[in-house]
Amino acid sequence: MVTGASAGIGLAAARRFAARGDRLILLGRDERRLAAAGGELPGSQTVRADFADLGQVRAAAARIEQLCERVDVLVNNAGGLYRGPRALVVNHLAGFLLAHELLERLRGGRIVTTASLAEAWGVLDVDDPLKDSIGHRARWLAYGSSKQANILFTREAARRWRPHGILPTAFFPGLVRSRFASSSPLFMLAKPIPGLFSSPERAAGTLCWLADAPAGDLVPGGYYFGRELFPATPRSTDPGRAARLWDASLVATGLG
Repeated sequence: MVTGASAGIGLAAARRFAARGDRLILLGRDERRLAAAGGELPGSQTVRADFADLGQVRAAAARIEQLCERVDVLVNNAGGLYRGPRALVVNHLAGFLLAHELLERLRGGRIVTTASLAEAWGVLDVDDPLKDSIGHRARWLAYGSSKQANILFTREAARRWRPHGILPTAFFPGLVRSRFASSSPLFMLAKPIPGLFSSPERAAGTLCWLADAPAGDLVPGGYYFGRELFPATPRSTDPGRAARLWDASLVATGLG
């Protein structure tokens, strides 16, 4: 199951999975692009949901429960560059909620989350992630905070869901030529620099490897770039912050 599957890294990964005959559930916000992706990929089904609306995430989970009895891999890839609490909702809380809603179907499976080097400048308040702050008013600070949340979620999910046999990992895809890059003036200025950006297809290689590699080759809760473990800041890896964010996320999504 791939979120953010109608463009960029998500669509590139879905194409790889479809090419080998995997059964796919594609989630996306844009109805037209999602329909095009579903029509292109054999053996796929589509579920539309705007991840800025947690009610739609719950409805999507209910629909997915009707479509399948098991989720082998949940790819938490949906995300965007937003100001304000919307960044935390779309980039973190929606995936957090979706994983919880599908927890029984994820037993023995994997969660692969698209994170970012932007976590290094995030200003995440793990006790109140939706609190309005100066960090929320700047798009890149809000994005960085959401990416801290992605890595903290991955660490804590590995600890809490070990009894369920779930293997969570996260990865940094690098700088990618995609719709996301087009939403940032800084990215657009940097695009002409040779070799700085990679294709969505190349970035999807790491995602697909994390979905497929033998479990013994992966570190539960690990954060990867390419096929190697990648360092993250202490703010994104501290066990205490991870546990506190988990509890705050339960409250923010109505689960706790």
